[in-house]
Amino acid sequence: MVGRGHRHNLMAKFRHKRIETLLFFFSVFLIFLTACQPILDLISEPETPPLSISVEQAGEVSRGSVPAGVSVSQALESLGIKYNTDDEIQPALTTTLTKDTTIRITTVTFEEQTEERIIPYISQTVRNENLPEGETFMIQLGKNGRELVTTRSTFHDGLLVAQEESKRQVLEEAQPEIQMIGVKTGQSAVQIPGKLIYITNGNAWLMQGSTSNRIPIVTSGDLDGRVLDLSSNGEWLMYSRKTHEDDINSLWMLHITDPQAVPISLRVNDVIRFAAWLPGETLRFLYSTVTPRETAPGWSANNDLRLRIVSETGMMMSNEVIIEPEEGPQPYGWWGTDYLLSEDGRTVYYADTVAIGEIDRLTSERKPLLKIQPYEKAQSDWAWIPGFSLSPDESVLYFSYHGDIRGETPTFNPADFNIGRFNRAENTVMVLLSEAGIFSQPTVSPLFEDGSYALAYLQSLNPNQSEGNRYRIMLTDENGSNNRAVFPLESSESVIPQKLYWAPANKIRESWIAFIHHGNIWLVNPFTGIYNQITIDQSITTIIWE
Repeated sequence: MVGRGHRHNLMAKFRHKRIETLLFFFSVFLIFLTACQPILDLISEPETPPLSISVEQAGEVSRGSVPAGVSVSQALESLGIKYNTDDEIQPALTTTLTKDTTIRITTVTFEEQTEERIIPYISQTVRNENLPEGETFMIQLGKNGRELVTTRSTFHDGLLVAQEESKRQVLEEAQPEIQMIGVKTGQSAVQIPGKLIYITNGNAWLMQGSTSNRIPIVTSGDLDGRVLDLSSNGEWLMYSRKTHEDDINSLWMLHITDPQAVPISLRVNDVIRFAAWLPGETLRFLYSTVTPRETAPGWSANNDLRLRIVSETGMMMSNEVIIEPEEGPQPYGWWGTDYLLSEDGRTVYYADTVAIGEIDRLTSERKPLLKIQPYEKAQSDWAWIPGFSLSPDESVLYFSYHGDIRGETPTFNPADFNIGRFNRAENTVMVLLSEAGIFSQPTVSPLFEDGSYALAYLQSLNPNQSEGNRYRIMLTDENGSNNRAVFPLESSESVIPQKLYWAPANKIRESWIAFIHHGNIWLVNPFTGIYNQITIDQSITTIIWE
């Protein structure tokens, strides 16, 4: 019995020891597992599978795989897919890929074709009061022009999707057909000094000696009237023409005293505000440019001033910048600057929306003379520039102004547009006339035989609404006295705002003022009161008298 009990105890001890050993090894195993868990987790984390990419291009499909998270451009590069910068790619090249994707590449190609086309000529009718009524006379036969038109076609995967004209080049200008029709009236001819040149229906005509003596000198039918100037020797006419290109217009010249002369391009474009010959025999001219734009008014003025010298064949001999294009323009500077030449051509007077001043053409020195209060106009496609004119000896400057004559104090009175007188030698300024209107355009006469001169201007019939088209031509002495109406005398009649032109004469009896009324040229002698309608075109747009 004792032996059996002893054996039982030994067995119990053995089982206890075995259990302790198992528990020890199990604890060690748990500790091992705990220590190795990060490694096991890392080993057991599944890899992100690559993305399946299909690329459709030019009717073919390419397939491949790329890692997730790459961009479309990286995917195409890794797959060796070539494409052009003009091609359309969906999704966009910068898109990050996170799933299986089909990339579509539309191949974009361009093709240009150039063909010659006909520019049809236009027919014009000019009425002439020197021919019997109903009689016709062909002044010029019409002739078609030629142009090269470049058409650009756009293809997507070889299919035409768009077509547009990308360029036009005029090879030969069309020549309009001009037919004169007689409409003779009882009007008598008027003897006139100098050369009176005008534009009607896009053509330039010349009157000389008598209003009955008129001849066409430029018949291209595309003069825009922006530039029209005669050289000091009366031989060369400079004018601007509309263009068929992206430019607004172009400058041309013509030797009007040579019957065989042909128009010559000056190779200058986009001139809106100013271009004029310098005095002298050499063909030198000043001009200012604009930059075309799509929004109104169609340009943005550079407010520059340039000098060009050309030969009689139009070859450029010299090109000089006197005033650089303006940076940081003044209020409403996009509208432009008006210029006026001194008698000798050295000084260039200027007027813009904030000042009137002078420029020394030789040194480019710019000197403001008068400060002008700008006329505030919100959301308008035009700006107001004061009219100005010089006395014959250039000692006195007449100018229009808004509100304060010294330009210091703003005004909001619509009637507060006046005319001032600035004495350059004394540096004094005085009010000459009040409430003349926004478009008074003061214009000084030539010096008369007795040493005096006069000032013509436009007077608004309603100063509170002077932006309207109702004005009367007035005359005053050089000091603002003896103010009187010239045309029309009836209060029910009026003329449109415009620049007035004095005849180049120093005799009172020849002191005509030329202006446009109902599309025709009228002459009025402001001292005698005699006036005459000298054309019946009803289409006159521009006049010069030199």
